[in-house]
Amino acid sequence: MLSFIAKLDYIKTMNKFILQCVLISALIFAASHSAHAAEGTIPEDNSKAVILAYHRIGEDHLPDQSLTLEQFHQHVQEIKNGHYNVLPLNQIVEALQTGSPLPPRTIAITLEGAYRSAIETAAPLLLENALPFTIFYASNLLDQKDPSYASWDDLKALQRQKTVDLGTLPASYAHITHQPKQDMLAALNKARQRHREEFEQEAAFLSYPYGEYSIELQALAKSQGFLAALGLHSGALYAGSDQYALPRFSLTELYGDLERFLMVTNAYPLPVQDIEPADPYLKTGSFFTGFTVTEGLQNDTNNLSCFISGEGKANVETLGNRVEIRSETDLKDQTRIRLNCTMPGPVSKDDETGWRWLGLLYHRAEEDFAINTPQPAEPPEPQE
Repeated sequence: MLSFIAKLDYIKTMNKFILQCVLISALIFAASHSAHAAEGTIPEDNSKAVILAYHRIGEDHLPDQSLTLEQFHQHVQEIKNGHYNVLPLNQIVEALQTGSPLPPRTIAITLEGAYRSAIETAAPLLLENALPFTIFYASNLLDQKDPSYASWDDLKALQRQKTVDLGTLPASYAHITHQPKQDMLAALNKARQRHREEFEQEAAFLSYPYGEYSIELQALAKSQGFLAALGLHSGALYAGSDQYALPRFSLTELYGDLERFLMVTNAYPLPVQDIEPADPYLKTGSFFTGFTVTEGLQNDTNNLSCFISGEGKANVETLGNRVEIRSETDLKDQTRIRLNCTMPGPVSKDDETGWRWLGLLYHRAEEDFAINTPQPAEPPEPQE
């Protein structure tokens, strides 16, 4: 059986060839469409925000899962000097609920998994600079006193800080959507119970393990009283975002340089509706997806560029504001499929193009299809 660490597939990297293709495509795309992007914004831009997800820090032997300490220091320095508005997660979610505008460059910081390396290196630096952040942890790992993770005492000490909030993962870090409904409910209930016992308060936010969720799991999260739930698919938030499928940008060594940090923190929403399939937990072997772009962007669908994990640039067909994306292969041998779509957004006063970004993560249980192939590499998040 694979260890927990070996299962951390949600932030694996794509090969360099695909990354180079994305970069070249983005540069050509930006040059040809930046003038069009300058025309203006859409209403959803007024409430936009970006959530960052950090996992391990300074564990350089795990570059697919960790950000170097030097990179993290660069991020904090940029946040301090770059006129960012770092808000607690609950304030951003409240603004999304009420439709209230948010200041430009609004971001939230999350530490995913409560890894000891992040608690001992990232947390002190964030506290020193008075930057609010939220920690997500799995209670079973803390109960087992796994030395790779923070302890209950560590989190209690951090909770006493005004700039720190705590959220929870399900009790056990597992591919929870593959489990029966009663097991999913038990994992959520135990997580809530342990949080209540240790911190004498209810957990407001849930993080989905590996970023995987389903319609059924979303419904359970809502019914159990969580205010919002977060995945690990890329994109910017806006009033109208699904509060039980909020996107985050993962920052690891390969995708954590300052140039990419600037790009993702300035990402714009790419609002869509009527996503097919509606449930990201796939029940069929073949893969197809489609969605309807908001009316404010209906004239921009020809500028849309999409990438599929394991395949690269995807075939995109548009009819008005309806978009359909088909894979050249059926992808039935992949248990996880990432789709990232971007289009040029507003141009800043410095003539820099902001990128609208939509990320979707589809997944299926390997045993459902008798698949024994290795987990596919994740695609690069387009480096426009």
